[in-house]
Amino acid sequence: MYVYVDYITDIIKLFIIVVLSTQFAYGCTILLLERTMLDYYDLAVYRPATTNFQKFTNAFQKGMFGSGYYIYTKIGKYNWFVRKILYLLSLIAQGVLSIIIYYILAWLVDLIFG
Repeated sequence: MYVYVDYITDIIKLFIIVVLSTQFAYGCTILLLERTMLDYYDLAVYRPATTNFQKFTNAFQKGMFGSGYYIYTKIGKYNWFVRKILYLLSLIAQGVLSIIIYYILAWLVDLIFG
């Protein structure tokens, strides 16, 4: 079986879609379940990371789920209602930025492997 360049570009684009959509979906679950999802993230991240496995796990967690956690902890000082509104606005901005970032990266992949 031969591997064609089109397959490689499709796999790279799918990987980009998976990462960006996972970040957005985890952000939406934080909006709905709040403390439960933040506690899950805290349990999955090692502080401080000493072994290579712990460092890899932290990199994976931050790469796949980190943006929602980071944004929510930054706006955690506000009351519940304001925090939800700000987080909803940041999720909308993240969704739009994810689409823009995908099209830019897809264009670059097509340019490189084109």
